[in-house]
Amino acid sequence: MNQAMLANDDDRVALVRRVLAAINHPDLNFKVVHLAGTNGKGSTGSLVAQMLINQGYKVGHFSSPALVDQREQIVINHQQITTTDFVRIYNWISERLPGDISADDLTVFEWFVLIMLQYFSDQKVNWAIVEAGLGGKDDATNAIQPPLVTVFTHIDLDHTKILGNTIKKIAYNKSQIIKPKTTVFVAPNQHHDAITVLNDVARKNQAQAVFDSNDIQVEVAERKITGTNLLVTSRYLDHVAVTLKMLGDFQIDNFKNVVAIYDWLFEQQIVSAPAVLINAAAQVTIPGRLEVLQTNPVVILDGAHNPDAAQRLIGSLHVLFSDRRFVFVLGFLRDKNYQLMTKLYSQVADRIFATTPDNGSRALPATQLQQLLPTSQVVTTAQQGIDEALKLADKQTVIIVTGSFYVVKELFKK
Repeated sequence: MNQAMLANDDDRVALVRRVLAAINHPDLNFKVVHLAGTNGKGSTGSLVAQMLINQGYKVGHFSSPALVDQREQIVINHQQITTTDFVRIYNWISERLPGDISADDLTVFEWFVLIMLQYFSDQKVNWAIVEAGLGGKDDATNAIQPPLVTVFTHIDLDHTKILGNTIKKIAYNKSQIIKPKTTVFVAPNQHHDAITVLNDVARKNQAQAVFDSNDIQVEVAERKITGTNLLVTSRYLDHVAVTLKMLGDFQIDNFKNVVAIYDWLFEQQIVSAPAVLINAAAQVTIPGRLEVLQTNPVVILDGAHNPDAAQRLIGSLHVLFSDRRFVFVLGFLRDKNYQLMTKLYSQVADRIFATTPDNGSRALPATQLQQLLPTSQVVTTAQQGIDEALKLADKQTVIIVTGSFYVVKELFKK
């Protein structure tokens, strides 16, 4: 049984909390940054983790999805958990489960959360950056004790059958990770309904403070395929030059949120100098997020898997490559809003190759996608799509592989 099937089961978080109590609450042994949002958790979490690493802390990071090995989801200072440690902790927890709970009663995702928290405790991390998997209210990560910091990235429509079919409903679900006395950070350019819900829930939970990163001033000095040069002004930064290595204007919104977090960390004397932020911006890259595979012609991988991410990807492509033509290799999951994403991409594409993601029953067959895109060409794999696109490409062509992480991750398999 997968996490999505149980995401709206109110008993799941309570179940995980009972297991955490049985193993003596490992989540109390380090400071936690808990993140939720529709898009941007990986980028934001990675930047915050790198800032803290640059300051000298030992930092655990729990993220998803994995591209090659599921153990990628559990890392400490960029080193993923070993198979030996994973199995050892699984067995250790299994032996300590409450009498009425068996190992099979827990989902795979719940097991990953439990193993992650115990591993971080065993390894004596100073900080844990914990990204919610789906939503917030019923997500297994919500079983943790109140975190020091709660972070919201951009909230939009996704997983609507589980989380709700409006921004307000989705924002409410995600807002339920706000716990008493935590400090809350919210990415800029949110929908009005999302901001309203987050502020209301934060107030009811007596959050220490809510920082809206719309106040952070970021001026774009230059956009290049190797990164975006910025001038950043905030409470503790005055026109500081930063090169953000992650591409895309949507990453600037994520970075504003990180700058607000930096200001608070600096104020709390947790970090000591702008260098930790400046270096993090130049260091962090996220595989499969506007990742440039080659430059002549340009080939880009991006795991955009919902309409909001698709719109942000298209906007970034137009800014970075205003005079180029776009060839897409597309594959979608059938439980996503592929109809709208197909429409968005077809409006800007010069050519489209349709493929079937490697995800069994959830995958939308390429032949079905082709029915929506009659001029597209069906290919067996994402790599074949790239190969066919390269045959047509010249220096003015940009090839983009997107639609699902299950399409992008095919290109990372060894």
